[in-house]
Amino acid sequence: MARTLISRIKSYYDNLSKSDQAISDYLIANIDSAARLSIQDFAKNTNVSTATISRFSKKIGFNSFQELKLAIHATDSVSTDEFFSELSPADSYKEILTKNFNGNISSLNSTLNLVDEHKLNQTMDILLRAETCGFFGLGGSNAVALIAYHKFLRMPLQCVYHQDFHFQQMQAAKLTSKDCAFVISHTGKNKDTIHLLEILKSRGVPVIAITSFASSPLAKAADIALISISEEISYRPEAVASTVSQISLLDALFMMYGMKMKDVSESTLSEIRKVIRDSRLP
Repeated sequence: MARTLISRIKSYYDNLSKSDQAISDYLIANIDSAARLSIQDFAKNTNVSTATISRFSKKIGFNSFQELKLAIHATDSVSTDEFFSELSPADSYKEILTKNFNGNISSLNSTLNLVDEHKLNQTMDILLRAETCGFFGLGGSNAVALIAYHKFLRMPLQCVYHQDFHFQQMQAAKLTSKDCAFVISHTGKNKDTIHLLEILKSRGVPVIAITSFASSPLAKAADIALISISEEISYRPEAVASTVSQISLLDALFMMYGMKMKDVSESTLSEIRKVIRDSRLP
């Protein structure tokens, strides 16, 4: 769908060259008519070479320009503005609620369409081999890491997490190639997050990045990068929609792990449920 393709382009945008950004701008502005253009027409309209168009297609995750055209053909006629609407002080509370929910729903759909099965298989191969899994994130991403840690504690997998950056550094330094780590960052550019990544990579730890920017330093350096799509708007500078998608991704991975480890995870789940049940008042 149009919003999925546009969101994919925007996730790469900041790290594209000026020529590629010009192609991106043209494609976003002419999404309804772009599917009818040949690669020569596209090159002429954007003042670049056909080779640049081909390279651009590959940079944003397609195998060729023809595959990009197929994605454009698959777009629907729904305006992205309907899904990523700017909030207004004049909106009613119900309108704000509706726009909020629609933004989150669209983020989830876009993320679902962007994550391919090959990357999921690679992620699960790493998880299922790991002895210990670390969850790392700073700022708003720290909350996502905590939620994931809380989920995976129910599994027969050793897990580590801490809110403090200095503790996270020490935890990263103790992991090995037999373990794995989720590193979560909306932008994928935070200096401290990249420092954590460098510690993990120096230890040979397989790293699964969860970020909204496919061309970010984090996504490029990680073993696997799962991209969560969102549109930031003026009243949501911390990309809540991205956070919803990241939590949903991690929840799905938790379910995948649980199903693959069903024989041993059920006893762990039962023990945890009993402890929690015993802690509740009658």
